[in-house]
Amino acid sequence: MAEVFEAHNNLDALLPRSGFRFLDLGCAPGGFSSYMLEDPRCLMGFGVTLPSSSGGFPVRVRSSNFFLQQADLFEIGPTDLVSSEVNICVCDAQYLRNNISWDEKYRGVRCRSKQHGVWALLLKQFWLGLSRLMAGGILIFRFGWRDPGPDDPATIWYKEMTLRLFTLLMDLFGQVREVKSDYFNALQSSFYVCCSNFRRERFVEREVLKLLGVTFNYLLSTHIEDSNDLDILPQADRLRTPEVDKKISDMLDRIQKIRLVHEQSRKWHHKQEVTREDPRAVVVLSPAPPKLSDEDLVSALSVYGHVLRVDREEHQVSAQFTILDQARSAVSTLRSSKAFGEAVRIWLREEEMASPTADGWSAEWQHNGAGQPHWAASGDGADTNWTGSKHAEAAARGGGAAPDRPSAVAAPAAAKSAKAKAAGGPPGFAPQPRGVATPATQREAGTASTESASSSPSASRTRRRSTPSASARPPSSR
Repeated sequence: MAEVFEAHNNLDALLPRSGFRFLDLGCAPGGFSSYMLEDPRCLMGFGVTLPSSSGGFPVRVRSSNFFLQQADLFEIGPTDLVSSEVNICVCDAQYLRNNISWDEKYRGVRCRSKQHGVWALLLKQFWLGLSRLMAGGILIFRFGWRDPGPDDPATIWYKEMTLRLFTLLMDLFGQVREVKSDYFNALQSSFYVCCSNFRRERFVEREVLKLLGVTFNYLLSTHIEDSNDLDILPQADRLRTPEVDKKISDMLDRIQKIRLVHEQSRKWHHKQEVTREDPRAVVVLSPAPPKLSDEDLVSALSVYGHVLRVDREEHQVSAQFTILDQARSAVSTLRSSKAFGEAVRIWLREEEMASPTADGWSAEWQHNGAGQPHWAASGDGADTNWTGSKHAEAAARGGGAAPDRPSAVAAPAAAKSAKAKAAGGPPGFAPQPRGVATPATQREAGTASTESASSSPSASRTRRRSTPSASARPPSSR
Protein backbone atom coordinates (compact mmCIF):
# COMPACT_ATOMS: atom_id res chain seq x y z
CA MET A 1 0.00 0.00 0.00
CA ALA A 2 2.86 2.36 0.74
CA GLU A 3 4.16 1.90 -2.81
CA VAL A 4 0.73 2.71 -4.24
CA PHE A 5 0.62 5.91 -2.20
CA GLU A 6 4.18 6.85 -3.22
CA ALA A 7 3.48 6.20 -6.91
CA HIS A 8 0.63 8.73 -6.72
CA ASN A 9 2.42 11.40 -4.68
CA ASN A 10 0.81 10.23 -1.45
CA LEU A 11 -2.61 10.77 -3.09
CA ASP A 12 -2.39 14.45 -2.18
CA ALA A 13 -4.17 15.65 -5.32
CA LEU A 14 -6.74 12.83 -5.22
CA LEU A 15 -8.11 13.06 -1.68
CA PRO A 16 -10.20 15.84 -0.12
CA ARG A 17 -8.39 18.18 2.25
CA SER A 18 -10.98 17.53 4.94
CA GLY A 19 -9.85 13.89 5.22
CA PHE A 20 -10.86 10.52 3.81
CA ARG A 21 -12.77 7.37 4.68
CA PHE A 22 -11.95 3.94 3.31
CA LEU A 23 -13.50 0.52 2.80
CA ASP A 24 -11.18 -2.51 2.85
CA LEU A 25 -12.79 -5.65 1.38
CA GLY A 26 -11.00 -8.81 2.44
CA CYS A 27 -9.10 -6.80 5.04
CA ALA A 28 -7.58 -9.62 7.15
CA PRO A 29 -5.05 -9.61 8.68
CA GLY A 30 -5.25 -5.82 8.42
CA GLY A 31 -2.00 -4.49 6.96
CA PHE A 32 -3.61 -2.11 4.46
CA SER A 33 -6.18 -0.89 6.98
CA SER A 34 -3.50 -0.24 9.59
CA TYR A 35 -1.45 1.74 7.09
CA MET A 36 -4.37 4.00 6.18
CA LEU A 37 -5.50 4.39 9.80
CA GLU A 38 -2.05 5.74 10.67
CA ASP A 39 -2.45 8.45 8.02
CA PRO A 40 -3.37 11.71 9.83
CA ARG A 41 -5.85 12.49 7.05
CA CYS A 42 -7.86 9.33 7.77
CA LEU A 43 -11.23 9.98 9.43
CA MET A 44 -12.72 6.49 9.53
CA GLY A 45 -12.23 3.01 8.13
CA PHE A 46 -14.45 0.01 7.40
CA GLY A 47 -13.38 -3.55 6.83
CA VAL A 48 -15.10 -6.74 5.69
CA THR A 49 -13.55 -10.17 6.11
CA LEU A 50 -14.54 -13.83 6.28
CA PRO A 51 -14.98 -15.06 9.87
CA SER A 52 -12.17 -17.28 11.12
CA SER A 53 -14.77 -19.95 11.92
CA SER A 54 -15.32 -20.25 8.15
CA GLY A 55 -11.62 -20.29 7.31
CA GLY A 56 -10.94 -16.56 7.27
CA PHE A 57 -7.78 -15.10 8.72
CA PRO A 58 -7.87 -13.23 12.06
CA VAL A 59 -7.85 -9.43 11.95
CA ARG A 60 -5.12 -7.73 13.99
CA VAL A 61 -6.43 -4.17 13.68
CA ARG A 62 -7.47 -2.41 16.89
CA SER A 63 -8.64 1.17 16.44
CA SER A 64 -11.52 3.26 17.73
CA ASN A 65 -12.29 4.60 14.25
CA PHE A 66 -12.23 1.24 12.47
CA PHE A 67 -15.42 -0.82 12.06
CA LEU A 68 -15.09 -4.50 11.19
CA GLN A 69 -17.84 -6.52 9.54
CA GLN A 70 -17.37 -10.28 9.51
CA ALA A 71 -19.15 -11.76 6.52
CA ASP A 72 -18.63 -13.91 3.43
CA LEU A 73 -18.26 -11.57 0.45
CA PHE A 74 -19.96 -14.18 -1.73
CA GLU A 75 -23.13 -14.03 0.39
CA ILE A 76 -23.72 -10.34 1.14
CA GLY A 77 -25.09 -7.62 -1.14
CA PRO A 78 -24.61 -3.85 -1.31
CA THR A 79 -27.48 -3.26 1.10
CA ASP A 80 -25.83 -5.49 3.71
CA LEU A 81 -22.71 -3.34 4.02
CA VAL A 82 -22.36 -1.35 7.24
CA SER A 83 -19.94 1.00 5.52
CA SER A 84 -20.94 4.53 4.66
CA GLU A 85 -19.73 6.34 1.55
CA VAL A 86 -15.95 6.29 1.24
CA ASN A 87 -13.17 7.98 -0.70
CA ILE A 88 -10.99 4.89 -1.07
CA CYS A 89 -12.06 1.32 -1.74
CA VAL A 90 -9.52 -1.51 -1.51
CA CYS A 91 -10.39 -4.88 -3.10
CA ASP A 92 -7.77 -7.40 -2.01
CA ALA A 93 -9.76 -10.49 -1.04
CA GLN A 94 -8.47 -13.93 -1.99
CA TYR A 95 -10.48 -16.81 -3.35
CA LEU A 96 -9.88 -19.28 -0.52
CA ARG A 97 -9.58 -23.03 -0.63
CA ASN A 98 -8.54 -25.50 2.02
CA ASN A 99 -4.84 -24.96 1.30
CA ILE A 100 -5.31 -21.15 1.44
CA SER A 101 -7.37 -20.56 4.56
CA TRP A 102 -7.14 -20.29 8.30
CA ASP A 103 -6.45 -23.68 9.86
CA GLU A 104 -6.73 -25.12 6.31
CA LYS A 105 -10.50 -25.47 6.69
CA TYR A 106 -12.47 -23.31 4.27
CA ARG A 107 -16.24 -23.42 4.77
CA GLY A 108 -17.27 -20.59 2.45
CA VAL A 109 -18.83 -20.59 -1.01
CA ARG A 110 -17.12 -22.80 -3.58
CA CYS A 111 -17.19 -22.35 -7.34
CA ARG A 112 -16.79 -24.78 -10.22
CA SER A 113 -13.15 -23.89 -10.88
CA LYS A 114 -10.47 -21.52 -9.70
CA GLN A 115 -11.14 -19.12 -12.58
CA HIS A 116 -14.86 -19.19 -11.79
CA GLY A 117 -14.09 -18.23 -8.20
CA VAL A 118 -11.38 -15.63 -8.87
CA TRP A 119 -13.43 -13.67 -11.39
CA ALA A 120 -16.64 -13.97 -9.37
CA LEU A 121 -14.94 -12.66 -6.22
CA LEU A 122 -13.26 -9.77 -8.05
CA LEU A 123 -16.51 -8.63 -9.67
CA LYS A 124 -18.36 -9.02 -6.37
CA GLN A 125 -15.85 -6.72 -4.70
CA PHE A 126 -16.40 -4.16 -7.47
CA TRP A 127 -20.15 -4.55 -7.03
CA LEU A 128 -19.92 -3.89 -3.29
CA GLY A 129 -17.15 -1.31 -3.32
CA LEU A 130 -18.36 0.91 -6.16
CA SER A 131 -21.78 1.09 -4.52
CA ARG A 132 -20.09 3.01 -1.67
CA LEU A 133 -17.42 4.92 -3.59
CA MET A 134 -17.95 8.67 -3.80
CA ALA A 135 -17.44 10.76 -6.92
CA GLY A 136 -13.75 11.40 -7.49
CA GLY A 137 -12.89 8.40 -5.32
CA ILE A 138 -10.11 5.83 -5.69
CA LEU A 139 -10.40 2.10 -6.37
CA ILE A 140 -7.38 -0.10 -5.58
CA PHE A 141 -7.42 -3.80 -6.44
CA ARG A 142 -5.07 -6.68 -7.08
CA PHE A 143 -4.85 -8.37 -10.45
CA GLY A 144 -2.61 -10.94 -12.10
CA TRP A 145 -0.96 -11.37 -15.48
CA ARG A 146 1.46 -13.95 -16.83
CA ASP A 147 1.99 -14.56 -20.53
CA PRO A 148 3.39 -18.04 -21.26
CA GLY A 149 2.96 -17.54 -25.01
CA PRO A 150 0.44 -16.68 -27.72
CA ASP A 151 -0.53 -20.32 -28.30
CA ASP A 152 -1.86 -20.99 -24.81
CA PRO A 153 -5.69 -21.21 -24.93
CA ALA A 154 -6.10 -20.18 -21.29
CA THR A 155 -3.96 -17.07 -21.85
CA ILE A 156 -5.93 -16.10 -24.96
CA TRP A 157 -9.20 -16.32 -23.03
CA TYR A 158 -7.78 -14.55 -19.97
CA LYS A 159 -6.46 -11.62 -22.00
CA GLU A 160 -9.79 -11.19 -23.76
CA MET A 161 -11.59 -10.96 -20.41
CA THR A 162 -8.88 -8.59 -19.14
CA LEU A 163 -9.36 -6.25 -22.10
CA ARG A 164 -13.08 -6.09 -21.36
CA LEU A 165 -12.61 -5.45 -17.65
CA PHE A 166 -10.01 -2.71 -18.04
CA THR A 167 -11.99 -1.08 -20.84
CA LEU A 168 -14.89 -0.75 -18.42
CA LEU A 169 -12.63 0.66 -15.70
CA MET A 170 -11.04 3.19 -18.06
CA ASP A 171 -14.51 4.35 -18.96
CA LEU A 172 -15.49 4.84 -15.30
CA PHE A 173 -12.25 6.42 -13.99
CA GLY A 174 -10.13 9.33 -15.09
CA GLN A 175 -6.89 7.37 -14.67
CA VAL A 176 -6.05 3.66 -14.46
CA ARG A 177 -2.45 2.97 -13.46
CA GLU A 178 -0.61 -0.24 -12.57
CA VAL A 179 1.85 -0.56 -9.67
CA LYS A 180 4.23 -3.53 -9.58
CA SER A 181 6.20 -3.85 -6.35
CA ASP A 182 9.98 -4.25 -6.47
CA TYR A 183 10.01 -5.84 -3.02
CA PHE A 184 6.85 -7.86 -2.43
CA ASN A 185 5.79 -10.64 -4.80
CA ALA A 186 8.24 -9.31 -7.38
CA LEU A 187 8.52 -12.76 -8.97
CA GLN A 188 4.77 -13.37 -8.92
CA SER A 189 2.24 -12.45 -11.57
CA SER A 190 0.23 -10.24 -9.20
CA PHE A 191 0.25 -6.45 -9.25
CA TYR A 192 -1.96 -3.63 -8.02
CA VAL A 193 -4.10 -1.26 -10.03
CA CYS A 194 -5.04 2.21 -8.84
CA CYS A 195 -8.10 3.76 -10.51
CA SER A 196 -8.60 7.41 -9.59
CA ASN A 197 -11.18 10.16 -10.23
CA PHE A 198 -14.31 7.98 -10.15
CA ARG A 199 -17.03 9.17 -12.55
CA ARG A 200 -20.02 8.28 -10.49
CA GLU A 201 -22.59 9.88 -12.79
CA ARG A 202 -21.41 7.70 -15.68
CA PHE A 203 -21.42 4.69 -13.36
CA VAL A 204 -25.10 5.31 -12.59
CA GLU A 205 -25.99 6.22 -16.15
CA ARG A 206 -24.54 3.02 -17.63
CA GLU A 207 -26.10 0.89 -14.87
CA VAL A 208 -22.75 -0.71 -14.15
CA LEU A 209 -23.89 -1.76 -10.67
CA LYS A 210 -26.56 -3.97 -12.23
CA LEU A 211 -24.07 -5.28 -14.81
CA LEU A 212 -21.66 -6.36 -12.08
CA GLY A 213 -24.40 -8.11 -10.12
CA VAL A 214 -25.67 -10.01 -13.16
CA THR A 215 -22.15 -11.13 -14.13
CA PHE A 216 -21.44 -12.30 -10.59
CA ASN A 217 -24.60 -14.41 -10.48
CA TYR A 218 -23.75 -15.82 -13.91
CA LEU A 219 -20.36 -17.07 -12.68
CA LEU A 220 -21.92 -18.73 -9.62
CA SER A 221 -24.86 -20.36 -11.39
CA THR A 222 -23.44 -21.31 -14.78
CA HIS A 223 -23.15 -24.97 -15.77
CA ILE A 224 -20.07 -24.30 -17.92
CA GLU A 225 -17.26 -26.47 -16.61
CA ASP A 226 -14.39 -25.24 -18.77
CA SER A 227 -13.39 -21.74 -17.68
CA ASN A 228 -12.10 -20.98 -21.19
CA ASP A 229 -15.71 -21.05 -22.37
CA LEU A 230 -16.91 -18.40 -19.90
CA ASP A 231 -18.18 -15.17 -21.44
CA ILE A 232 -17.54 -12.39 -18.92
CA LEU A 233 -18.61 -8.75 -19.44
CA PRO A 234 -19.47 -9.00 -23.15
CA GLN A 235 -21.26 -5.63 -22.84
CA ALA A 236 -17.86 -3.92 -22.53
CA ASP A 237 -17.05 -4.76 -26.15
CA ARG A 238 -19.16 -1.78 -27.20
CA LEU A 239 -16.68 0.51 -25.44
CA ARG A 240 -13.53 -1.08 -26.83
CA THR A 241 -11.41 0.61 -29.48
CA PRO A 242 -8.04 -0.34 -30.99
CA GLU A 243 -6.42 2.51 -29.05
CA VAL A 244 -7.85 1.31 -25.73
CA ASP A 245 -6.87 -2.30 -26.45
CA LYS A 246 -3.31 -1.21 -27.25
CA LYS A 247 -3.10 0.85 -24.08
CA ILE A 248 -4.17 -2.12 -21.98
CA SER A 249 -1.85 -4.50 -23.85
CA ASP A 250 1.08 -2.14 -23.28
CA MET A 251 0.31 -2.12 -19.57
CA LEU A 252 0.30 -5.93 -19.47
CA ASP A 253 3.58 -6.01 -21.40
CA ARG A 254 5.18 -3.71 -18.83
CA ILE A 255 4.05 -5.99 -16.03
CA GLN A 256 5.43 -9.01 -17.87
CA LYS A 257 8.80 -7.33 -18.48
CA ILE A 258 9.13 -6.23 -14.86
CA ARG A 259 8.37 -9.73 -13.66
CA LEU A 260 10.87 -11.26 -16.08
CA VAL A 261 13.56 -8.80 -15.00
CA HIS A 262 13.07 -9.82 -11.37
CA GLU A 263 12.97 -13.46 -12.39
CA GLN A 264 16.24 -13.24 -14.33
CA SER A 265 17.82 -11.26 -11.52
CA ARG A 266 16.81 -13.91 -9.02
CA LYS A 267 18.22 -16.65 -11.25
CA TRP A 268 21.51 -14.76 -11.56
CA HIS A 269 21.79 -14.25 -7.81
CA HIS A 270 20.91 -17.88 -7.23
CA LYS A 271 23.62 -18.94 -9.66
CA GLN A 272 26.13 -16.72 -7.89
CA GLU A 273 25.16 -18.22 -4.57
CA VAL A 274 25.55 -21.72 -5.96
CA THR A 275 28.88 -21.15 -7.70
CA ARG A 276 30.49 -18.97 -5.04
CA GLU A 277 32.91 -20.99 -2.95
CA ASP A 278 33.26 -20.22 0.72
CA PRO A 279 36.65 -21.59 1.86
CA ARG A 280 35.22 -22.15 5.33
CA ALA A 281 32.30 -24.30 4.11
CA VAL A 282 34.37 -27.44 3.52
CA VAL A 283 33.67 -30.69 5.36
CA VAL A 284 36.77 -32.87 5.73
CA LEU A 285 36.79 -36.62 6.45
CA SER A 286 40.05 -38.31 7.41
CA PRO A 287 40.89 -41.00 6.67
CA ALA A 288 38.68 -41.24 3.62
CA PRO A 289 35.96 -43.84 4.23
CA PRO A 290 36.85 -46.98 2.27
CA LYS A 291 34.74 -47.94 -0.73
CA LEU A 292 32.96 -44.56 -0.67
CA SER A 293 32.79 -43.02 -4.12
CA ASP A 294 32.39 -39.32 -4.78
CA GLU A 295 28.81 -39.88 -5.92
CA ASP A 296 27.97 -41.73 -2.72
CA LEU A 297 29.50 -38.96 -0.61
CA VAL A 298 27.58 -36.25 -2.47
CA SER A 299 24.38 -38.23 -2.04
CA ALA A 300 25.00 -38.63 1.69
CA LEU A 301 25.82 -34.96 2.25
CA SER A 302 23.17 -33.45 -0.04
CA VAL A 303 20.55 -33.90 2.65
CA TYR A 304 22.25 -31.03 4.50
CA GLY A 305 22.61 -28.68 1.52
CA HIS A 306 24.07 -28.18 -1.92
CA VAL A 307 27.50 -29.77 -2.46
CA LEU A 308 29.58 -28.08 -5.16
CA ARG A 309 32.29 -30.70 -5.51
CA VAL A 310 34.33 -33.40 -3.79
CA ASP A 311 38.14 -33.28 -3.57
CA ARG A 312 40.37 -36.20 -2.64
CA GLU A 313 43.86 -36.04 -1.21
CA GLU A 314 46.19 -38.77 -0.05
CA HIS A 315 44.42 -39.78 3.15
CA GLN A 316 41.34 -37.58 3.28
CA VAL A 317 38.33 -36.44 1.29
CA SER A 318 36.63 -33.04 1.45
CA ALA A 319 33.26 -31.73 0.28
CA GLN A 320 32.71 -28.08 -0.67
CA PHE A 321 29.28 -26.78 0.40
CA THR A 322 27.61 -23.70 -1.01
CA ILE A 323 26.50 -22.29 2.35
CA LEU A 324 28.53 -22.33 5.54
CA ASP A 325 25.54 -23.05 7.79
CA GLN A 326 24.78 -26.17 5.77
CA ALA A 327 28.35 -27.40 6.22
CA ARG A 328 28.15 -26.72 9.96
CA SER A 329 24.92 -28.69 10.20
CA ALA A 330 26.48 -31.59 8.32
CA VAL A 331 29.54 -31.72 10.60
CA SER A 332 27.46 -31.48 13.76
CA THR A 333 25.11 -34.26 12.71
CA LEU A 334 27.78 -36.58 11.32
CA ARG A 335 29.90 -36.24 14.44
CA SER A 336 27.06 -37.13 16.76
CA SER A 337 25.75 -39.98 14.61
CA LYS A 338 29.20 -41.36 13.69
CA ALA A 339 27.76 -42.23 10.30
CA PHE A 340 31.19 -43.02 8.82
CA GLY A 341 32.48 -45.01 11.79
CA GLU A 342 34.61 -44.36 14.84
CA ALA A 343 37.90 -44.22 12.93
CA VAL A 344 36.88 -41.36 10.62
CA ARG A 345 37.54 -37.86 11.94
CA ILE A 346 35.19 -35.14 10.69
CA TRP A 347 35.89 -31.44 10.91
CA LEU A 348 35.16 -28.16 9.20
CA ARG A 349 37.72 -26.11 7.31
CA GLU A 350 36.45 -23.14 9.27
CA GLU A 351 37.83 -24.76 12.42
CA GLU A 352 41.28 -25.04 10.85
CA MET A 353 41.23 -21.38 9.84
CA ALA A 354 40.17 -20.30 13.32
CA SER A 355 42.84 -22.29 15.23
CA PRO A 356 46.24 -20.48 15.63
CA THR A 357 49.31 -22.25 14.23
CA ALA A 358 52.84 -21.79 15.62
CA ASP A 359 55.35 -20.69 13.00
CA GLY A 360 59.08 -21.24 13.07
CA TRP A 361 59.79 -18.00 14.93
CA SER A 362 57.33 -18.69 17.73
CA ALA A 363 58.59 -22.26 17.98
CA GLU A 364 62.17 -21.01 18.26
CA TRP A 365 61.24 -18.79 21.19
CA GLN A 366 58.95 -21.28 22.83
CA HIS A 367 60.05 -22.00 26.40
CA ASN A 368 60.93 -25.43 27.63
CA GLY A 369 59.64 -27.06 30.77
CA ALA A 370 62.26 -25.32 32.93
CA GLY A 371 60.98 -21.90 31.90
CA GLN A 372 64.01 -21.13 29.71
CA PRO A 373 64.31 -20.66 25.96
CA HIS A 374 65.47 -23.69 23.98
CA TRP A 375 68.77 -22.09 23.06
CA ALA A 376 69.49 -21.38 26.72
CA ALA A 377 69.64 -25.11 27.45
CA SER A 378 71.01 -26.30 24.11
CA GLY A 379 74.64 -25.24 24.64
CA ASP A 380 74.57 -22.75 21.73
CA GLY A 381 76.40 -19.84 23.39
CA ALA A 382 75.44 -20.89 26.92
CA ASP A 383 77.48 -23.12 29.17
CA THR A 384 75.63 -24.91 31.90
CA ASN A 385 78.98 -25.89 33.53
CA TRP A 386 80.03 -22.39 34.50
CA THR A 387 82.50 -23.40 37.23
CA GLY A 388 84.89 -21.53 39.50
CA SER A 389 87.87 -22.09 37.17
CA LYS A 390 86.08 -20.19 34.46
CA HIS A 391 85.51 -17.39 36.95
CA ALA A 392 89.26 -17.10 37.32
CA GLU A 393 89.90 -17.22 33.59
CA ALA A 394 87.37 -14.51 32.94
CA ALA A 395 88.81 -12.36 35.71
CA ALA A 396 92.35 -12.75 34.30
CA ARG A 397 91.26 -11.73 30.79
CA GLY A 398 89.03 -8.86 31.80
CA GLY A 399 90.89 -7.67 34.86
CA GLY A 400 87.79 -7.77 36.99
CA ALA A 401 85.22 -9.99 38.55
CA ALA A 402 83.46 -12.31 36.17
CA PRO A 403 79.68 -12.70 36.20
CA ASP A 404 78.13 -15.84 37.59
CA ARG A 405 77.11 -16.99 34.09
CA PRO A 406 76.84 -15.34 30.66
CA SER A 407 73.75 -13.32 29.87
CA ALA A 408 71.03 -15.42 28.25
CA VAL A 409 70.42 -12.76 25.64
CA ALA A 410 74.06 -11.86 25.01
CA ALA A 411 75.07 -15.46 24.35
CA PRO A 412 73.21 -15.97 21.07
CA ALA A 413 74.08 -12.43 19.97
CA ALA A 414 77.79 -13.13 20.49
CA ALA A 415 77.51 -16.41 18.63
CA LYS A 416 75.84 -14.73 15.68
CA SER A 417 78.51 -12.02 15.63
CA ALA A 418 81.27 -14.63 15.54
CA LYS A 419 79.60 -16.49 12.71
CA ALA A 420 79.23 -13.26 10.73
CA LYS A 421 82.93 -12.46 11.13
CA ALA A 422 83.92 -15.97 10.06
CA ALA A 423 81.76 -15.75 6.99
CA GLY A 424 83.34 -12.44 6.00
CA GLY A 425 80.10 -10.49 5.73
CA PRO A 426 76.80 -11.15 4.07
CA PRO A 427 76.56 -12.76 0.61
CA GLY A 428 77.80 -10.47 -2.14
CA PHE A 429 79.91 -8.38 0.23
CA ALA A 430 83.49 -7.79 -1.03
CA PRO A 431 85.55 -5.42 1.13
CA GLN A 432 87.70 -2.96 -0.83
CA PRO A 433 91.21 -1.88 0.27
CA ARG A 434 91.56 1.62 1.54
CA GLY A 435 92.51 4.20 -1.00
CA VAL A 436 90.84 2.43 -3.91
CA ALA A 437 87.89 4.30 -5.30
CA THR A 438 84.85 2.31 -6.26
CA PRO A 439 82.30 3.50 -8.81
CA ALA A 440 80.00 4.43 -5.95
CA THR A 441 82.64 6.47 -4.12
CA GLN A 442 83.65 8.08 -7.38
CA ARG A 443 80.08 9.19 -7.99
CA GLU A 444 79.88 10.53 -4.44
CA ALA A 445 83.11 12.44 -4.93
CA GLY A 446 81.85 13.89 -8.18
CA THR A 447 78.61 14.97 -6.53
CA ALA A 448 80.47 16.61 -3.68
CA SER A 449 82.81 18.46 -6.04
CA THR A 450 79.86 19.71 -8.08
CA GLU A 451 78.19 21.07 -4.98
CA SER A 452 81.40 22.81 -3.86
CA ALA A 453 81.93 24.21 -7.35
CA SER A 454 78.53 25.77 -7.39
CA SER A 455 79.30 27.49 -4.10
CA SER A 456 82.92 28.64 -4.86
CA PRO A 457 84.12 29.79 -8.33
CA SER A 458 87.75 29.90 -7.21
CA ALA A 459 87.59 26.30 -6.11
CA SER A 460 86.33 25.39 -9.57
CA ARG A 461 89.31 27.08 -11.25
CA THR A 462 91.74 25.38 -8.85
CA ARG A 463 90.21 21.97 -9.54
CA ARG A 464 90.59 22.41 -13.31
CA ARG A 465 94.35 23.11 -12.93
CA SER A 466 95.00 20.21 -10.54
CA THR A 467 95.69 16.61 -11.55
CA PRO A 468 93.51 13.87 -10.03
CA SER A 469 95.31 11.82 -7.43
CA ALA A 470 95.68 8.10 -7.68
CA SER A 471 93.15 7.54 -4.96
CA ALA A 472 90.52 9.44 -6.96
CA ARG A 473 91.04 7.42 -10.13
CA PRO A 474 88.83 4.42 -10.87
CA PRO A 475 90.53 1.01 -10.55
CA SER A 476 90.56 0.54 -14.33
CA SER A 477 92.85 3.59 -14.82
CA ARG A 478 95.71 2.02 -12.90
